[in-house]
Amino acid sequence: MRAAAVATAVGFAVMSVELTAVRLMAPHFGDSAYVWTNVIGVILVALALGAWLGGKASRRDDATVRLALVLAIGAAWIGVTPWIADGVGSMLLPQNLALDAAMGALVRGSLFATLVLFAPPVLMAGMTTPMLVAALVRSDVAVGAASGHVAAWSTIGSLVGTFLTTHTLVPGIGSQWTLVLCAIVLLGSSLAVRTAGRGTAVGAVALLALLIPTGERRAVPEGAELLAQVESAYQFLRVVRGGTQDASEATRLQINEGLDSFHSIALADTPFTGGRYYDFYAALPFLIGEGARPESLRVLSLGSAAGTFERLLAEVCPDATFDSVELDPAVAELAEEHFGGYPQSANVTSGIDARVFVERSEKEYDLILVDAYERQIYIPAHVASREFFQAARARLADGGIIAVNAGGRTFEDPVVEVVAGTMATVFDRAHAFRVPQSRNFMIAARAGDAVIEPDGLSYVRTDDEPLNAVLTQVGKASAWREFGPGDRVLTDDRPFLDRVQDAALTRSIGDAKLFPMEGDQAPETAQQAAYAARQAQDLGALESALRSARQPTGALRFYAGDLRWLNHDLIGAQAEYEAAGTLGVPDNMRASLEGRVASVAAEVERLDSAVAVASRNTWLALGASLVLLAAFALAWRRL
Repeated sequence: MRAAAVATAVGFAVMSVELTAVRLMAPHFGDSAYVWTNVIGVILVALALGAWLGGKASRRDDATVRLALVLAIGAAWIGVTPWIADGVGSMLLPQNLALDAAMGALVRGSLFATLVLFAPPVLMAGMTTPMLVAALVRSDVAVGAASGHVAAWSTIGSLVGTFLTTHTLVPGIGSQWTLVLCAIVLLGSSLAVRTAGRGTAVGAVALLALLIPTGERRAVPEGAELLAQVESAYQFLRVVRGGTQDASEATRLQINEGLDSFHSIALADTPFTGGRYYDFYAALPFLIGEGARPESLRVLSLGSAAGTFERLLAEVCPDATFDSVELDPAVAELAEEHFGGYPQSANVTSGIDARVFVERSEKEYDLILVDAYERQIYIPAHVASREFFQAARARLADGGIIAVNAGGRTFEDPVVEVVAGTMATVFDRAHAFRVPQSRNFMIAARAGDAVIEPDGLSYVRTDDEPLNAVLTQVGKASAWREFGPGDRVLTDDRPFLDRVQDAALTRSIGDAKLFPMEGDQAPETAQQAAYAARQAQDLGALESALRSARQPTGALRFYAGDLRWLNHDLIGAQAEYEAAGTLGVPDNMRASLEGRVASVAAEVERLDSAVAVASRNTWLALGASLVLLAAFALAWRRL
């Protein structure tokens, strides 16, 4: 029975550590597929090396004493890990990195952190199985029976660790205390194997971790105030106010690694968000009403950004009713506490997947909003597949609109093309709106024979100036592009969206080749057209004006820099501004050019910093791997 108890306890601890490791590191590296792969891969390698080492150690006469000592050391390591993990994470990932440029730093940083924090103790725990089998064989148990006995109980422990960690421990006591519990379990296993003075002394180190106070899981940005911090069953959440990112004292909800991204935002005394992508969804009721404000509106909000969309649409249509679906109940709770809550007409459903709600609902809606993201920056494929859009189409009233928030740099971005093309297979056509000065696209389709026609919205005027600004932008035909059915269609059977999103995030951000100006227009004529287009923030018209120029001028290169910066081509923008300076600009543009040169240089520096951090983390991960292998070789020789 002692061997069964030890095998069960160690199996529980190893599986619990594996599942908790990602949650512990999520505030720094997120929980993307790459992070999960790093954790699972490192854990498997550590277990394999541990089994190999344990097999050799099992032949020694003092094997039982050594196993007790090894388990105690592993317990101490895991017990201290929760309180050094945040320091390691902060060292590997500086605060100022841009999320869409930090993929390399995140992936390689998580690999190094896993190697340092979790590989050694899991390797030690991996020595348990062969050493327990050898101990049972020495007590006259047949080899097959001994290995089957240990494997069965270890698997049972792993099953308990799987379900208990995910459903109870992490959401209940948090990832830090879950790891401390794993340390205590391993210490108990050490004592169960053999009560040895050395093992008990080392194991006490794990219990000292209980006396170390916890603090913020990730440093708050400079000047910001931490209002709330929650580790839910799904993710790590925190609410911050102010900071260098927002001089307006905005309240932001951040998920996992956060960086320069946020899930929701609220400004004081207004439901609008200062021109961010959320605001542009306030124009959708006018598109449904073909330029008129609808008297009533039935809205289904899938991933409601802590009630941001509901508050906006309630401002536009006071009689609107909402069904709001939020997978994580903790987000809905934080919305009520820190973001002004949901309108009284909102029926909030939490703890249920958006796809499941759409499939099971029998209601009809005028507007369906889809802003459902997982792992912060990934659209779940099952809420962007053809089957999902078919289910959503069945829920839309005739003339109703479905709109999806998607990330992309240009209309040619693979994510925009794939999502819009898939949507068009159900609705015949889809339209993508490029949100100004943002990496967001609003991809929309309309049910029935009517089509989305933004022309005319720019002339609609209301009593609300932020809404007028939104209508002006959405009313520009050049800000939209129509998509037909795509060549690559997302289906439930082929959910390749993650691969597309990874490719979009990791590709090079721009190049230094200057924008071509080889048209037939005099530079002065093209310059006037470019100025008018830039003032109107009409990127399509600005691009046409620049292409029409017979030859470049400093002013045209200045506008080309603006175009490329707005298209998130920072390297290209920098090259255009430098060319503008060389050609010379009018006196009234010189100060603006100097400001843009400085600003884009700062942004490019952030990109270079992300590349440098990724490179450093790569070398650290390589070094940690070599040290781990050297320690294994040394242990092998000494056994």
